[in-house]
Amino acid sequence: MIATPADALWNQRKRIASLSDRLKNLMKAVAHPGDLRPNQWVQLTAVTLDFRPQLIIELGRGYGNSTCCFLEAANQLGGPSACKLLSICNSDSWFKQTAPRLKEVVPEQWFDPAEIRECDILEYDFAPIVQQADRCLVFWDAHGFEVAQYVLGGLLPLLSDRQHRVLMHDMTDTRYNVAPREYHELGLWKGMNAGDTGICLGHIQSRVAQAISIVDFTTRNGIPLHSAEESLYGQLAHDPAKMTELTQLLGDELFGLSAHWFWFTLDEASESLTFPRFERRPMVKLNSAEPKPNDIWDKLSAHMTT
Repeated sequence: MIATPADALWNQRKRIASLSDRLKNLMKAVAHPGDLRPNQWVQLTAVTLDFRPQLIIELGRGYGNSTCCFLEAANQLGGPSACKLLSICNSDSWFKQTAPRLKEVVPEQWFDPAEIRECDILEYDFAPIVQQADRCLVFWDAHGFEVAQYVLGGLLPLLSDRQHRVLMHDMTDTRYNVAPREYHELGLWKGMNAGDTGICLGHIQSRVAQAISIVDFTTRNGIPLHSAEESLYGQLAHDPAKMTELTQLLGDELFGLSAHWFWFTLDEASESLTFPRFERRPMVKLNSAEPKPNDIWDKLSAHMTT
């Protein structure tokens, strides 16, 4: 039976409680709470600890809220020998802003499980690193149809023969969240990611293009597309004893049933798998004088001296 986010939160509740101060310090260091709420930090950390991946692939990093969740979980699981994090994003905010602040709250070896890449996702060859892991967790937070085509047509085929979960941010389940129905004088959503307008697809509301591609892909393959709330409300909301214990252990700041993220696994497909065609962009070689993007401390030093 496939564990749900509610299972993970309940199974890992005491471990998460023991990490609450560390998680709060990491949140303060990132200093961008609007990108990922405290209860979402807990949910992602719990799912990672419970699934015990050997490889975490983070697509889209921004300032690094989720990056910190996954790095903390990777360290808790045993460090780089047990769990590695590959984080890919075209933003340099992690190196310029977040990593210097993290140095004040974590030791240098805390970064060891991570390979942090500042590059175009569409150029990255995932095959070598995926082949090294039997259990993979993907956090998909990079927007756009091109990225969606690569994830669904390039990355997922590599995961089809190994244990995996795909988590997706910026998608709301309107069965459990009050979402605006009115247009409020706004026009139709026309593909702009994270803009003022959004789309409603059944019980899914989103402002990012990949939501359409995900619904299309899971429908074609007969794969259930789960929201985190589906299990959090379904398994916890009507159990007063569990709700009381989780609130007492984590407090109102870290515990909440709202999630605004979805997940799926190819293991639940009811049809033979079909994937969209995708051709990876050729990778642009870095100038030899530039620091290697996967060396956090060399990259950080380079940014701090420029």
